Amino acid sequence: MSSPESQERLKEEAKNIRSRVDTLIKDQDTVVRMVRTLCIYAGMITETLLEYEEPDVVMEQAFHRIADMAQAEPAEGEADPKLMPLAYTLDHDTELGRALSRNAAKKLPKGLDDVHEIAIAMVISDFPRWEKSGHARDKMMRLLVESVIASLTFEMATQDFCDMLIEEFMAKGHTTHEALLGLGAVAGSYFKTAQAQMKLPPDADINLLNVMVRESLRHGTPGSKDWAALAASNDSDGKNIPEYLKGIKPSIEEFFGLIGLEDPLGRAVSVAKAVGRMVAVTSVEDVGQIHPSIAKSLAKTGMALGSNYEE
Repeated sequence: MSSPESQERLKEEAKNIRSRVDTLIKDQDTVVRMVRTLCIYAGMITETLLEYEEPDVVMEQAFHRIADMAQAEPAEGEADPKLMPLAYTLDHDTELGRALSRNAAKKLPKGLDDVHEIAIAMVISDFPRWEKSGHARDKMMRLLVESVIASLTFEMATQDFCDMLIEEFMAKGHTTHEALLGLGAVAGSYFKTAQAQMKLPPDADINLLNVMVRESLRHGTPGSKDWAALAASNDSDGKNIPEYLKGIKPSIEEFFGLIGLEDPLGRAVSVAKAVGRMVAVTSVEDVGQIHPSIAKSLAKTGMALGSNYEE
């Protein structure tokens, strides 16, 4: 049982987090504010789950606790499409939540275990308020569940794809340049599929590129944050893209098949995050190290080539 002092520290940190969330979310639309806040909470929960050996088990336990205390089971089926954000938007907001969790954990005696409790408490406290605004609890619960699963999936996929690229593709003699171009092309190919199957906003390609940018920055890539202004890599005319896709995409397809991720935009985001992390790995760490600006240009060029490639 926590001491009164520990409880006060948790309450104080919960207030700090709520204040930070209010600062981060500027949207005036009440529906957008609810969805974005819930995605941030989902990201907070995701970050705490990654501390456990069996995150899926702890995740299920957390969902049951929230459902019991909020007296709301998740709505049947998928999340309401009117509420569920596009994959790159969901990634943006859940990553905000993950960052909040990491920062809060440094200040609390039990670290992420305390943050886990705070996140659950914040969800439960907000449900009644959002319900008064006309949002059904079962739909909010479904949105939370799907957002946590998506955020956890993105992280697991990112690490898996980076490992695969190094241990399989690069281990066969492919250079760092080829690896970044190839993985970028895989992200672009999934984005092309998403464009064919969904009506995406005009700036969807920039938002996907920003997934790469944010992930690379989180892992220490120095230099420009404006990848859109980078010149295309001039050492690739795209003729080897079929070879790279053939060498990389089957393993990624197998992973998505195993976890059941069918959304092509979600797949594109998962791979784009891996590209961004590989930019950091290859420009900051000692893995085929290249200059950051070259790594960024290769990643961006690969995505563009993959988006235009006719498979």
